[in-house]
Amino acid sequence: MGRVRTWLARNRERLAVWVLVIVLLVVAGLLLYFGTPFHGSDASVQSVQSDDRIELQRVGGDYLLQPASGGSTTGLVFYPGARVHPDAYLASLSPLVTDANVTVVVTEMPLNLAVFGQGTASDVIGSHGVEQWYVGGHSLGGAMACRYASENPGRVSGVVLLGSYCDRSIAGTDLRVLSVTGADDTVLDRSAYDRNRANLPADATVVELPGVNHTQFGSYTGQRGDRPSGTSYELAHRRLANVTVPWFETGRAPVRA
Repeated sequence: MGRVRTWLARNRERLAVWVLVIVLLVVAGLLLYFGTPFHGSDASVQSVQSDDRIELQRVGGDYLLQPASGGSTTGLVFYPGARVHPDAYLASLSPLVTDANVTVVVTEMPLNLAVFGQGTASDVIGSHGVEQWYVGGHSLGGAMACRYASENPGRVSGVVLLGSYCDRSIAGTDLRVLSVTGADDTVLDRSAYDRNRANLPADATVVELPGVNHTQFGSYTGQRGDRPSGTSYELAHRRLANVTVPWFETGRAPVRA
């Protein structure tokens, strides 16, 4: 032990340098990992850009989708899933714009993690001429959107959860809630989803889409643990729209998608 202590004493500065180098490498690796998000496919982004029914704008790092005809009074602030770029949700959320006259803002998150941008909705709500705002998100983004709603129930009318769940209770609020999962989603923690179901109001609309996996709530691929569903992204998005559009239009969604 004496020799070890002597060696440590003589090499203290060298060890400190190596520890610092290792820490910096770990931090750099994490920044690179979380700073490299999954983007939407080129075709999905182009389909929205070329749709003359949609006015698409980039506002800072956010994407703003508005009905080209104007007159939208309802809005949705949408939080992306972990390591997912906002452009991955343009195609899957565009039917809300074209068919339900909803303004959609897909927000950019610090390090592409909504846990660092839980209050982002406050920067959007009250803008774009929208009178009634909802907050929602996919996966981690949905959980953080629900946390925002739980802390700001007077600022939003409801919550939209895609492949996600609330880890904070909003059961005692008047918020409208839509929770949509995919039957082939192998990323969503089902036990946590079931355990947190009681955090939703009793009248929440809960729908499971057949043949839809985790990434098909967006238009990206490559997420670890997500298995192919056998369903095309276009069909998955139609099934999603068959639920979200009527929910925004009438307050109800069909039992079957």
